[in-house]
Amino acid sequence: MRKKSSSTIEAEKAFAADVYRDRAAINRKAQAVLASGSRQITIRLGNDELALARRQAEARGLKYQTYIKMLLHEALGRNRVVR
Repeated sequence: MRKKSSSTIEAEKAFAADVYRDRAAINRKAQAVLASGSRQITIRLGNDELALARRQAEARGLKYQTYIKMLLHEALGRNRVVR
């Protein structure tokens, strides 16, 4: 196995720090949405949409239900501003 150069290691550290910062910001936003109070509902989603939401949530380091709730919250907020 080839040894990594110090510049490669530094670039990887910088990338990891950016990813961590992005995930931390998303998690703070998700927690703010959850802290605003909630009520349980039931909703049916297509298998394809649910699978996509799961993949996107995992890529962001979130649970998929939290991610879906965050997306809904953002969409409703945008709609409120438009009208």
